[in-house]
Amino acid sequence: MSRLDGALTESIASGRRRVLDLATALPAWAAVLLVWTGGRIVSTFWLALAYPLIGRALPANAIWGNDHGFLTFLTAWDGQYYEQISVHGYPTTLPLDAAGHVAQNAWAFLPAFPFTIRMLTASTGVPFDVGAPAIALLAGLVAAYLLHRLVRDRAGSAAAMWAVFFFTCGPLSFLLQVGYAESMFLALVFGALLALERRRYGLLTLLGVVAAFTRPGALAIPLVLGVVALVRWVRARRTEGVRSIDAFPVVERVRVVAAGVVMVAAGFAWPVIASHVTGSPNAYLETEMSWWVNFIGRVDFMPLTPWFLIAARWLGVGGILIVVFLLVSYPVWLLRRSTRRLGFTTVVFSAAYAVYIFAVSLPMASTPRLLMPLAPLFGSPELVSRPWMRWTLVVCAVLGQPVLVAVLWLLGPP
Repeated sequence: MSRLDGALTESIASGRRRVLDLATALPAWAAVLLVWTGGRIVSTFWLALAYPLIGRALPANAIWGNDHGFLTFLTAWDGQYYEQISVHGYPTTLPLDAAGHVAQNAWAFLPAFPFTIRMLTASTGVPFDVGAPAIALLAGLVAAYLLHRLVRDRAGSAAAMWAVFFFTCGPLSFLLQVGYAESMFLALVFGALLALERRRYGLLTLLGVVAAFTRPGALAIPLVLGVVALVRWVRARRTEGVRSIDAFPVVERVRVVAAGVVMVAAGFAWPVIASHVTGSPNAYLETEMSWWVNFIGRVDFMPLTPWFLIAARWLGVGGILIVVFLLVSYPVWLLRRSTRRLGFTTVVFSAAYAVYIFAVSLPMASTPRLLMPLAPLFGSPELVSRPWMRWTLVVCAVLGQPVLVAVLWLLGPP
């Protein structure tokens, strides 16, 4: 290596150290804000670059009506249903297709996000296509900060910042600023996990209930609460009569049970509400299943089978083997010592939420965004302590986002 090459290498290394030193010296909120802002600039760039292509690439059902402005582009696909709910509420009669089956409709989308936009619109007068991205942006910032705290408390500041980077700048990060409920749900979930770790059961209950009316999947939160409480109860029995940090007094047990019951009730409430309003006993389930028809035809719902159904349909026996491999490898990875350093609550949630996704959802274009609540796993020391792994993930984040913007937002639906 020549002297010039050596000097250049040393200069790059020195500049990298200065950047890292600056990031470390910043307060946590400022560092998160800086990374989040950079991510939003990059995502806006890719969305703006894709926007002129909508006339040729975007399917007709992605945007209803004739308004194809950039803000409407940011509230396309499912955002249209959220706008319908925000402006008009839910239909009292389920729409039917030509064969008499329930067609796709607004009951598949929960009310917390669109009703929040309705409150903003009523109080400020801003239209939906302004309010929805604005709330998504703010909620995404809150989610990023809560993710940082969740990972930092267990794995340290460096791991937390890497997790925030992959979350806010990764391939799916453009969803944090479009008219979807993802940002709001993620903020609620990360906040609920923090509240659980701090044993603030009132706050946990509030966040868990709101999450249950924001996106499906919030039932994983009371499940985690139940597992954590069971482990504490067993440990308390073992140390009964001895002062211990694992002590689990009766008053706290009552609060845990109450929180769990309320969150479980909230988690099952939406299908009951849909049935009551529409007069159809299976309104919510039949609405959800209407999205499956284009992938596997019309089938009866059975938990734990959707991934096998679509794998067999498209890949045959090989697809089933892939699903089996995922079912074996994911728990093994969660149980690795490095992953367990993220904390018992995070690991149990990652298992519970994955079980939910596997049990009730059909793998399709929307599956990657459904997995976004697993973002704390990006803080695993095993991933962020190895330079080659970090930079592999950085390259995937940088190159993956324009690909997914083109594939999921232009061709979608995500």
